[in-house]
Amino acid sequence: MDIQAATDSDLDDAVQVLAAAFAEEEITSYLLQTGQHYPVRLTRFLSLLMRARINLKMPVLLFKRDAGIAGVAMGYSTVRRPWSAELQEEWKDFEKSVPGLADRIALYEKVSDTFMPGEPHYYVGSIGVDPGARGLGVGKQLLAAFCDLSARDPLSKGVYLETAQSINVPFYERAGFVETGRGALGTRSLWCMYRRHESSSVT
Repeated sequence: MDIQAATDSDLDDAVQVLAAAFAEEEITSYLLQTGQHYPVRLTRFLSLLMRARINLKMPVLLFKRDAGIAGVAMGYSTVRRPWSAELQEEWKDFEKSVPGLADRIALYEKVSDTFMPGEPHYYVGSIGVDPGARGLGVGKQLLAAFCDLSARDPLSKGVYLETAQSINVPFYERAGFVETGRGALGTRSLWCMYRRHESSSVT
């Protein structure tokens, strides 16, 4: 078993793992709306995000074992450069294809931005484990590796994330995250959580 940075050649397999992991995930279910089109929308959504992050050399970590990819974690470092023009156009087309998506994303970002730390940090946008590899500590190891990346960056003071699944909150708390606030996504709650690096001084 090994945790490593994703490359373009990993894209299809990694997206399929995340899509399986997020089949019933609350945030993507809210943004993309469940129904017959949800699986296709979810795969395209995750593919866009992953391609953009690989292109920008943002953190995209894979947990690999002999059977293939068991889990994926991806997000942003402290520097968030714009997407390429090609991917921005593809995103606009995707956004238009999902009714109400732009408004739901705006609400999601409003909640997230409200409780986001005001210091440089890494952001975990997605972390998912293949259903067949759950219970093996894959998610825990991916999260730890992502936090280690952040801790090694002298610009980063910590790691930020959100979850809309209450069952995930104790998992993140055990990893050192604390709730910074909570907002509503329709009928769902969105927990915003932050783990400050121990070496970071209070500003």
